[in-house]
Amino acid sequence: MAREIDPDDFPAEPGRPGIFLAFAQEDASRALNLDALLRAGGARTALDESRELHNGLPSEPVLQDLGACDLLLVVWSRHAAADAHVSEQRRLAASFGKPCVVRSLDPAPVPADTSRQLPPEDDDQEVVAAVYRLLGMRPQGKASRPQLAVDPGCWRITSDAQHGETLKLDLTAAHDEASTAATSAGYLTGVHQRAGIEGKVTGRWWSYAAEGQLDLDLESSFGLRPQRALRRLRLLGGTAQDIAAEDLHGIATVLHYRLIRE
Repeated sequence: MAREIDPDDFPAEPGRPGIFLAFAQEDASRALNLDALLRAGGARTALDESRELHNGLPSEPVLQDLGACDLLLVVWSRHAAADAHVSEQRRLAASFGKPCVVRSLDPAPVPADTSRQLPPEDDDQEVVAAVYRLLGMRPQGKASRPQLAVDPGCWRITSDAQHGETLKLDLTAAHDEASTAATSAGYLTGVHQRAGIEGKVTGRWWSYAAEGQLDLDLESSFGLRPQRALRRLRLLGGTAQDIAAEDLHGIATVLHYRLIRE
């Protein structure tokens, strides 16, 4: 019988700052590099990958992360200046009283309410160091990552979501889905159980052993309208058959997971 989620598998990590990254889709590669460097220094990060606005507002998790973050880091460019999502995230962060640091990529004029501007000639390492200094903190030394990977097969993934959640997935390999960075990748099918409701789930998956990361692109059918979600999991430890994990991103709420190969 699979073990339940054990809090001892998720040691407390005190003093981790929360940083929300705002960026235009055209600047995603630059933003994701900053995201990786910030997380390597010990920060928890959040970003809006769904890029959805409802009545002018982002999704509830994005609102919660903006309210819980310590600082908003805006990757600024001519694209960001014209991006409605970046504009709304800046407005909301200001309403929550969050300091705003702008990392400029080009000569686009910087918003007047910026707490600090970091110019295009600064490299990303300098930007990250400046963010930590503004927060009055030092980045942690780079922690060793377990060389764990999720292989094709049948997996039961349980989270500690408030009303319960289980994914029973059949992961199949597809070489055309793998990138040069992914250890393995492919398609997934199975069942998604959440808050007492069960639906079919399909999608794709990517496992990165060097980073200790599993990405799940899920489309779950609960009722008439499919719900799509991208889960990025940080693999924390365990064995090839029994892995503890947590959300890679998130500040206000971080889910923990247990992955059991069946």
